[in-house]
Amino acid sequence: MRKLLLLAVCVLGVVTLHAQQSSLSNLRERTIAAPEGRQILDSLTIAAASVIVKAADTLLDTSYYRIDNNAIVWQKPLTGPVEIRYRVLPFNLGRPFARLDTAQLQRDTVGAIIGLRYNPYERDNPLVDFKGLDYSGSFSRGVSFGNSQDLVLNSSFNLQLAGNLGDGIEILAAITDENIPLQAEGNTQQLREFDKIFIQLKKGNTKLIAGDYELQRPASYFMNYFKKLQGATFSTQQTLGKGLLSTNASLAVSRGQFARNQLSQQEGNQGPYRLEGSQGERFIIILAGTERVWLDGQLLLRGLEGDYVIDYNRGELTFTSRRLITKDSRIIIEFEYADQSYLRSLYAFNVDYQLQGLRLYVNAFSQQDSRTSTGDQQLTDTQKRVLRDAGDDLSRAVVSTIDTIESTTAVRATYALRTAIWNCNGQDTSIQYLAYTTNPDSGRYVARFSLVGAGRGDYVLDTEQSANERVYRWVPPDPATCQRRGDYAPISQLTAPEQQQLFTAGAEWKLPRQTLLRTEIAMSRRDQNRFSSLDSGDDLGLAGFATLSRDFRLGSDSSGWTLNTQAGYEFTQQNFKALNPYRSQEFLRDWNIANVQGVGSAPAAGEHLGRAALALRRAGWGQVGYELSTFLRDTLYNGLRHGAMVQFQRNNWHIEGQSSWLQTSETLRRTSFSRPKIQLSRTFPALANWRLSLQGEREKSERREGDILEASSFYYDRYGVFLQNPDTAAVVLGLNASRRTDYAPVATDFRRSTDATEFNVNGQWSKLKGLQTALLFSYRRLDIADTTLTPQRAGATFLSRFDVGAVAWKGALRSTTTYEITSGQEPQIAFTYVKVAQGSGTHIWLDSLFNNDGKIQLNEMEIAPFQDQADYVRVSLYTNEFIRTNNVNVNQSLLLDPRPVWQTKKGFKKWLSRFSTQSTFNLTRKTRQADGIQPWNPFQLAIADTALVSLNSTIRNTLFFDRANPRYDLQLGQSDNRNRIVQTTGYEARRLSEYLLRGRWNAGTTVSLVCAWAQGQRESDSEFFNNKDYRLLFTRIEPQVTYLPNKNFRVVGGYKYQFDRNTLGDRGEKATQHQLSVEATLNRSAQSQLRLRVSYIRVMFEGEAATPVGFAILNGLQNGRNWLWNLGLNRQLSRNLTLSLSYEGRQTGESKTVHVGRAQVSALF
Repeated sequence: MRKLLLLAVCVLGVVTLHAQQSSLSNLRERTIAAPEGRQILDSLTIAAASVIVKAADTLLDTSYYRIDNNAIVWQKPLTGPVEIRYRVLPFNLGRPFARLDTAQLQRDTVGAIIGLRYNPYERDNPLVDFKGLDYSGSFSRGVSFGNSQDLVLNSSFNLQLAGNLGDGIEILAAITDENIPLQAEGNTQQLREFDKIFIQLKKGNTKLIAGDYELQRPASYFMNYFKKLQGATFSTQQTLGKGLLSTNASLAVSRGQFARNQLSQQEGNQGPYRLEGSQGERFIIILAGTERVWLDGQLLLRGLEGDYVIDYNRGELTFTSRRLITKDSRIIIEFEYADQSYLRSLYAFNVDYQLQGLRLYVNAFSQQDSRTSTGDQQLTDTQKRVLRDAGDDLSRAVVSTIDTIESTTAVRATYALRTAIWNCNGQDTSIQYLAYTTNPDSGRYVARFSLVGAGRGDYVLDTEQSANERVYRWVPPDPATCQRRGDYAPISQLTAPEQQQLFTAGAEWKLPRQTLLRTEIAMSRRDQNRFSSLDSGDDLGLAGFATLSRDFRLGSDSSGWTLNTQAGYEFTQQNFKALNPYRSQEFLRDWNIANVQGVGSAPAAGEHLGRAALALRRAGWGQVGYELSTFLRDTLYNGLRHGAMVQFQRNNWHIEGQSSWLQTSETLRRTSFSRPKIQLSRTFPALANWRLSLQGEREKSERREGDILEASSFYYDRYGVFLQNPDTAAVVLGLNASRRTDYAPVATDFRRSTDATEFNVNGQWSKLKGLQTALLFSYRRLDIADTTLTPQRAGATFLSRFDVGAVAWKGALRSTTTYEITSGQEPQIAFTYVKVAQGSGTHIWLDSLFNNDGKIQLNEMEIAPFQDQADYVRVSLYTNEFIRTNNVNVNQSLLLDPRPVWQTKKGFKKWLSRFSTQSTFNLTRKTRQADGIQPWNPFQLAIADTALVSLNSTIRNTLFFDRANPRYDLQLGQSDNRNRIVQTTGYEARRLSEYLLRGRWNAGTTVSLVCAWAQGQRESDSEFFNNKDYRLLFTRIEPQVTYLPNKNFRVVGGYKYQFDRNTLGDRGEKATQHQLSVEATLNRSAQSQLRLRVSYIRVMFEGEAATPVGFAILNGLQNGRNWLWNLGLNRQLSRNLTLSLSYEGRQTGESKTVHVGRAQVSALF
């Protein structure tokens, strides 16, 4: 209802819209203040040939950028704003398109699969008549109830709307509301969000957007943000005098909090890397699509075919085989994550006025947490008082999480309060501590533990316990040193409500003689604790910058040399707080403040940044430039940097070089940083335009206190060679080899510590028709020159991906293969179970099968065999404990169907064409580094449990005979599914292996027979819970007959025989099941359908039923007689309205009869 109300409000609000009529031209113009990475320009596909890009009135060639559908990807760094003019196509070629959505397939009255229902005699009577609008969608609301479950409600809503409301008002809306608590997976470049509202009203140049939308940074220097919001934004453009006035305003609720991580990478570790919140939160949910990832200063592309994938729900980042991660990699990621401690409101306002040669703008941004309306964090009066007394020093806002409970709880881990006498330095001290217990009499305490760091707590994680929560064990301090020895404490760091504001105003003047002047001033206000008035003197801060650039044309030739001059100055006060970092991602490293991996920070201080640059350019030749810049941080830091660059491109030669020399002085040290880099390339037209490149670079950072080099100093040399042919060739190949030598500081000089040699091969082959291959291969060898200078170990790293797609023999043979080897790490998983309404969960608690102690242990939870029994959901808790792994991934599919080539033949070939096969093989395996393990070999089976970390494999082979014959067919199949995960309590492994024989025979138009035979085994193996281990051999025979006297009535009768026997251990549990079932379906025209199914199951079980093995065999049934029945009615009340009613019942053994009813109404419009 909230979303429908929002739609109605927006439709009514169109009366406030007024502006000019929208233009039908496809010519667009954009100005980008900070060009970097990939930036979306339009919602439609851009005609690449029409793009014109200018920087300071200088036309840029395509070496600076490339067009990717509706976005521009910057390939070279640019410092100033750029102007882009382009034309668009009337559609978006990057949007997925399908003639028929397979998700909409349905069955007709006789069970045949159709794409849509069509009735030529039915009147066109839509549920809601929106004249002049194109719309589609659905709405459903259902209820489930019964004598063994709680009342459960479910609903879904989906609407797409576009068209004209009249008076020139256009509407575009997309509303989805699904019961899906997860976000889209971050393994593709384009994301699909499941639960979203988007409503746009537009008239001429005025636009109103309501619902879920993204707010991007304005054309401002200091103001940088990217927000996902829920609210409304208004924008308009109108003529004011001789200029154009643009106004944007947003009022919304912010969905996330900004964070910036500099990852501590490991040699050969592709991930996943766990991301943290701005306050060090370990378990966060990333808002989908908000992340930006840089590797060595280069912006990366998301997706399995790109550079990285990200699990938004776990907060984990993994790099693909296209990017080799080493000890030298510099990884920076910025993102927004869900923070529900407080309700966070936001407003933003932007005004931009452009006149001939002049641009004026004002921007305002304010984001604040509510002091009264809290989200997930419910504060007591005592906790609010703690926050008031803490001021801005939130390290003082720490409270105890120990609490008492009045009655026993099955879900929480309970503790007893005990006392110990501890002796330190000969003095006895009495200490109270928490001890885990399942005793309901003494277990009266619960607590939440926080990771406080090694040696700062009194508790450690107790992995020997299997409680529903993670259990912590008290460890006494060291008796000799009196130091703590734990990592956790029963405390919680309170989060204070904040307010962050930023106001900017600026101007741009295009003066005569190609002169551009830009200025901007900014004022920030940040209140770190809105509960407290303490420490408020540092809330306000000012900043400003100005740049002046001018181009001098040398000579009268328009294509001659141009001298570009630039000068700029920036200052920030110590208390100035930007919303997000607005400088380059490696700014601190460029000024020798961060270490070699780019990790570092600088305390708040007043800063002054000055820059002057000269660049001499000529079209078709290149450019040469020099830059002088200085960076001052009050009295703490003083740096002066010289920079030079050269670019030359002529007669198939390309030379690009840059160098910088930095000298700094600080309070206690002085530093220098030199960074020369050069690349020489030559294209050979006589050799099919192959290109040979030579590269070399050096970085040497000396940080001295006196004459002694500090440990953070670094020095390396790197050189390489690259060979590649054009990417338009039928065979594309690129070869790259490089070597890097690192030196470590020792006293007053550097000494060689490591040598790394790296080879890379990438290629594509599409020369043969029907065959496409792609190869990525990387090899890196790390050698240690001096083991005393580095903690690294010598070793080799391999990354490889090989893709093959083949179509041959007129399509009779189709094959796809993907083979990939990587290295990374696997997080250990812990599970906890949360109680929900009966019938709305996924798992059932079986305490009676184990110790019956009234406390949930992890091994006592099973997937519910019947939905009305499910009253728990499982939640994964991903720890900070990782296991280094070597990974192999194989995906293979093969289809062989001779019919396209032999079906028209005669004799043996025609008979052989009646056979076809389909095979799939999927394997993802992760292993530890161990002797005898071949991580690259997916077919190595003899792997010890101590070396195998995780496994997920599926093998399926099926042989068909007369697959498309309308009278009969035969199938012979084999499948093997294996799964293994690593948990904090050890590994859990499952396996299902099966052989299947199935036959179908249509005896006539009214009778058909199907018979299936299957034999196989089910296995369960738990490292910690041995009582859940079993190996079940099973045999299943299932004949079925269908009688279809007419298209409105169908009867299906079946018999099922199944025998299960446990071959693990000496108990020998076994069961024989005989099942008789009958199902009848009655259709009355196309308006209604009535279904009835009754099953009688006779179970003869030998063994102890009240055990995990017995539960796995019986699967919710009981020894003896079992009855299952269900009745369903589907009624189409109108063309767009459908009513569904169902009733289920069961009588298992001597237990009481269970009744479950469901009702649902669905509307299509």
